[in-house]
Amino acid sequence: MSYTPKQERLIRELVTEKIQDLQHLLHDKRGSLSDRQREACKRDLREFQELLYQNRITRQTNVGDTFW
Repeated sequence: MSYTPKQERLIRELVTEKIQDLQHLLHDKRGSLSDRQREACKRDLREFQELLYQNRITRQTNVGDTFW
């Protein structure tokens, strides 16, 4: 699926924000997550990181990096 540069930037910003939120949640010193929640959080984090990576690869192969 092809996105406009504006949509790509929005996706990147939202995913980056979500990744940061998940990292803060995982590395919280209070340890307020159960094992099940921690595993789900790690899984979500990996999926968002993969999405960010795939977007970057697609952008570089299809459009180049000219508008960033």
